[in-house]
Amino acid sequence: MFVLGIIAVVIGIIIGSSLENMAVSIIFTILGIISIIASFLFIIKQYERSIILRLGKYNRQVGPGMRTRFPFIEIVLVVDIREKVREFKAERMLTKDNVPVTIDAILRYKIIEDRAKDAILNVENFNEMIKQVSQTTLRNNIGSSVFQDILSKREEINQHVKSIISQEAGSWGIEVTGVEVRQVIIPQELEAAMSMQAQAEREKNARITYGESEVLVAKKFQEASKVYADNPVAYALRQSNMLYESIKVQGNTIVMIPSESLNSMGFGNLAMTVAYLENTKKAAKGKTEESGSSSSETTE
Repeated sequence: MFVLGIIAVVIGIIIGSSLENMAVSIIFTILGIISIIASFLFIIKQYERSIILRLGKYNRQVGPGMRTRFPFIEIVLVVDIREKVREFKAERMLTKDNVPVTIDAILRYKIIEDRAKDAILNVENFNEMIKQVSQTTLRNNIGSSVFQDILSKREEINQHVKSIISQEAGSWGIEVTGVEVRQVIIPQELEAAMSMQAQAEREKNARITYGESEVLVAKKFQEASKVYADNPVAYALRQSNMLYESIKVQGNTIVMIPSESLNSMGFGNLAMTVAYLENTKKAAKGKTEESGSSSSETTE
């Protein structure tokens, strides 16, 4: 801009002196002066910070707004201080227990506002540098961890990787705000084997639970047998109730009853047994009809 302004002023003077065209001369002169003034000014956005190098040496750091500089003498370097997100991964790494994994993670970081000059002057490309450091740190962490810890202790791994990267990035004026492991990828063969192992573990737990329930039921039956042993009448009533429930549910199904059970309930001869069964069926039928009539009344 400064050079173009000088050229415009010179052209304006030449045109004015040779062609005696003052209007064109004035226009070129004004454009030249504006270009010269503009070369001394530059604008910094709100989310940027600028580093001024005077004759190649650090001079000052300036914030957002319209700023001034000396053309050719001062160089302006601008850095973005907004928070950034970078993806990085460790591919086909072996864990401490020799499990091949691929881990996909993200890194969040930003330039410390007061130390923007360190991010520019102390490292060539801080974005690429912090990405490489993050990837190397993640690989080292995987190699020293067992596979189950990687799956179950992601938060601890995130904090450990973040602390190491923060130590490295501190000299560059960079603040690491977060590290997150997004995905842990394992070979399909290993995934299938782990699925089978988990299924077998669930089946084992189910069988153990079923066995424990059988033990509890057996203990309850043992307690009930003690009650019935001391009270034959209660035992006979229980058998009668069981017979009634079976006939009520089954309807007209024939139920085979051991003679010993009938004798224990006092129905040893055939006539008494038939009478008992008929009464039981009538009672079950009557109860069914009552349930049906109550349902119809409710519907009405």
